[in-house]
Amino acid sequence: MGLPVIGEALHLIIPSYSLDLPPFLKHRLKRYGEIFRTNVAGRAVIVSADPEFNYFLLQQHGKLVESWSLDTYAKVFAQDSRFDRADVQKYVRSLVLNHFGAGAIREKLLPQFDEVVRETLCAWSKQDSLEMKSAAAKMTLDFGAKQLFSYESEESPVKLSDLFRNFGQGLMSLPLNIPGTAHHRCLTVSR
Repeated sequence: MGLPVIGEALHLIIPSYSLDLPPFLKHRLKRYGEIFRTNVAGRAVIVSADPEFNYFLLQQHGKLVESWSLDTYAKVFAQDSRFDRADVQKYVRSLVLNHFGAGAIREKLLPQFDEVVRETLCAWSKQDSLEMKSAAAKMTLDFGAKQLFSYESEESPVKLSDLFRNFGQGLMSLPLNIPGTAHHRCLTVSR
């Protein structure tokens, strides 16, 4: 269960630079199986990597278990204020299914994504070196943003991939709202 007060939070927030699972999850899944308990930021939690069980829990909309998010996630998505977490989850799910459901993927998005991947691979082949994980994430994020709100990475002064990276790192950080920390960049990035 980790150290007192912080639990295994330090192991959880160590960044992974590979496309594989983060070491924290990989080690525990190998040792304990698809469902295990731990202590993160002073809270006992159950972690599930079982897709069928997770799907079942999501269908229950918080009726069987109490879901919990890191404090940063709660602040960013206003869990402690006027928004009900279940409503936010329903909204996000509806948004994703409308834009990225099976029909939309098959008929519209797959051919477009295929073209983007071909163009990107061609551009990558002309470079001496490439950090694959961040480049692939940038390509995917730019494509999704273009579909959702007509974002054009080449024409925008805002680099969405940088903002998203700061946001993701901040969600998994210790909640220290001090300039320069990942948490601070995340809260600045969501406003």
